[in-house]
Amino acid sequence: MKMKDKTIKELEGLKPDDLLKVYDLILSLKRDLDKKTKGEITPPYVRVREALKSCKGSLSEDILSLREDRG
Repeated sequence: MKMKDKTIKELEGLKPDDLLKVYDLILSLKRDLDKKTKGEITPPYVRVREALKSCKGSLSEDILSLREDRG
């Protein structure tokens, strides 16, 4: 049996609220695929840089000082 047929068979046994969750997941996956093909997804390291951009000082120095405090 093909994967699509197996999936449809499993879907037939789900409750309506569970079907809605599966449908939302499918839509989410399709949106992600569309973003990937359009190049709209930002790489994780860029998102981290954006999040840390507003931080003042040196993150590495803060980590070292916290380690010294624990030691």
